[in-house]
Amino acid sequence: MRFRAAALALALCASTFTQPAIASYNGVIDYSNARIVPMFRDLNQDSPGWSGYLYAPRIIFTAGHGELNFDSNGNKIDYSNLPAYAGLPNSKVSIDSKKFTVVKKWVSTSMRYDGATLGDFAIYVVGEDIADVPRAKLATREIAKELEAARAIVEITGYGDYQDRCKEGDQLPCPEMKNSRSLEPRKLKVQLRPYEDFLALVGYERPQLKTSQLTWGGGKISPCGGDSGGSVTTTYKGEEIYLSVTPNGMNGYACGAAGYYDGKGGIGYASPIYDHLDILQAAEDYVAQIMAQENIEKERAKVNAIAAATPTPKPIAKQIAAPKKSTITCVKGKTSKKITAVSPKCPSGYKKK
Repeated sequence: MRFRAAALALALCASTFTQPAIASYNGVIDYSNARIVPMFRDLNQDSPGWSGYLYAPRIIFTAGHGELNFDSNGNKIDYSNLPAYAGLPNSKVSIDSKKFTVVKKWVSTSMRYDGATLGDFAIYVVGEDIADVPRAKLATREIAKELEAARAIVEITGYGDYQDRCKEGDQLPCPEMKNSRSLEPRKLKVQLRPYEDFLALVGYERPQLKTSQLTWGGGKISPCGGDSGGSVTTTYKGEEIYLSVTPNGMNGYACGAAGYYDGKGGIGYASPIYDHLDILQAAEDYVAQIMAQENIEKERAKVNAIAAATPTPKPIAKQIAAPKKSTITCVKGKTSKKITAVSPKCPSGYKKK
């Protein structure tokens, strides 16, 4: 079952619409992001459905709309009963690729619809370590604002469409191409922009996006189907830091999947990681509890194994001391006899002296 970024087009007004980002238009294959993860709905899928980012060995950041979405009237569409599996990070996908079962999910407590899907974020926990990695560095609000003010270039990485669906003369939205999903991670570079820049960039404003992290690629450069849940990262003071999942797109091209394209690049908008530290703490606590229980079971198994391998000692027979003998003197008239035994007794006719 293929993951879809949105069940329905989200209408914003008569001439505009929001297309949640589902990989990169002309994105290049890039294996430099060691934490990017392909995501699946089915163990037998031969191509990714969406993307994720490995924050810690068992914790994955991804898009909230894989679990909860909204129709054009803002009504909730719940996908939380569907299974999810994570592939090996930064790997080429095949039908035989190893997949890890998602055992717990959290969706952003602020996820909502307001002419756009806002607060779009989720966290998955898998049942075993995917890779031996330290916790990723996360952007704080202060760092994000600093990068935004600098109009910093950031990198979007994911597994998704990368070819233009449309041929010359086709009208949007163009149909999905067969085998369109990338089997390898691809990277796209865009620019962080403050909200105030977009009137000049695209010719319109969207006030509901003011608290989102905003990106712009220009022209047709934008994420496409399959990148949802992928990462927005950059290098800050020599270290990779994570800012958000792949932006949703408003009036961007999205490889021709969008219902409307403004011709200028649209507005990429994402929910920054610092808005979701509450569910991250919940995920951290859950993993800590699970690992503590696993450690108890490992120790119990170790003790049982040692006990099973140690031979049972044979009981040592207790030696019984020989009873002590004593000697008495027995007399009969002028005759006397010494009797030595454990319990000596005088013979008949003799008396103990």
